[in-house]
Amino acid sequence: MRNTSLLLIPLFALAMDAAAQTCSCESNFLWAKKTFEENDAGFSYIIKKKGREAYEMHNRVYLEKVKKLPNNSECAATINQWIRFFRNGHIGIQYLKSDAAAQAIQTAPATEATLPEGVDKAKYEKAAVQLNARKPFFEKLDATTAYLRIPFFEISEKKLIDSVIRQNRDVILSTENLIIDLRNNPGGSDASFEQLLPILYTNPVRTVGVEFLSTQLNNQRMLDLTKMDEFDEDSRKMFKTFYDTLSAHPGEFVNLFGKDVNISKRDTVYPYPKRVGIIIHNKNGSTTEQFLLAAKQSQKVKFFGRTTYGMLDISNVHIVPSPCKDFELYYGLSRTIRIPDFAIDDIGLQPDYFIDRTVKDYQWVDFVAETLNNGKK
Repeated sequence: MRNTSLLLIPLFALAMDAAAQTCSCESNFLWAKKTFEENDAGFSYIIKKKGREAYEMHNRVYLEKVKKLPNNSECAATINQWIRFFRNGHIGIQYLKSDAAAQAIQTAPATEATLPEGVDKAKYEKAAVQLNARKPFFEKLDATTAYLRIPFFEISEKKLIDSVIRQNRDVILSTENLIIDLRNNPGGSDASFEQLLPILYTNPVRTVGVEFLSTQLNNQRMLDLTKMDEFDEDSRKMFKTFYDTLSAHPGEFVNLFGKDVNISKRDTVYPYPKRVGIIIHNKNGSTTEQFLLAAKQSQKVKFFGRTTYGMLDISNVHIVPSPCKDFELYYGLSRTIRIPDFAIDDIGLQPDYFIDRTVKDYQWVDFVAETLNNGKK
């Protein structure tokens, strides 16, 4: 099969060059394939893991599929299926225009949830507010338990997260139990959870670093950051240093921070909260999982719920438009040094306390509170 694999590469390249200006589904597939192979930080890892032969077979199947498709959302969905050979998160293809099929889906009437029979209405409505929250908030559930809801870690939410923690810090630090509800939190920025870590701290926290793949396309993204008004002068200088470092090592993986593991130590271990329950499930990924890796190192912390999504090993997403500007490709610029010893992509993080399906969504917070209170010494 080695000779076949070697022959397929130039055949794909020739097809891409010939079709590049047609804006067909095939040309977009070949562009996405080439761009991904050359620039995604997880490409070589998965090829080594799954094998070149399996990848070439996968390519042949999808090349035949895209030849038969129009250049629309169905094409994008098919290329999305192709790219899942590598992983499920921090990756994808988006169609930027609209078509009749997509519009029909978008305008389909939504179904309304009904109140389950025999459920306390007030308790159900309170749980719905918690689960459907779009902004962080805090409340004291009872004399022994405080509750902090954080639906997003986006950098745009950092100020509000910090504000909620700051305003309620005294209560948090004088209450035995703390529940941190992260349901539906898909990630965002590590900076958004900085103020949580001191509250959880019991011992030094080890954070394994990442390496960035240096390519012309990837490094251009770092250079672009140096020109953005959203960043201060020091940040822009840092990005320029990163760009220069990456550019000096084309085709290589580069550790921009100079060490594989960062160890964070703090002077204070707060007596309260004594126990911290973090609610997780399969919609948690990316930065949320990064927070969980740090939080898990505290002796106070236990996870409640279900396995997270598994979207962290290949990160720092870059978005690139296709030559015809009708598709966008999402891929990762960096890979963690944790792999292959501790992989999270497509695996996720496990709860300490699994919440099975006999416990309904509106009962999760009560379940955690009761478990924490039962853990009193």
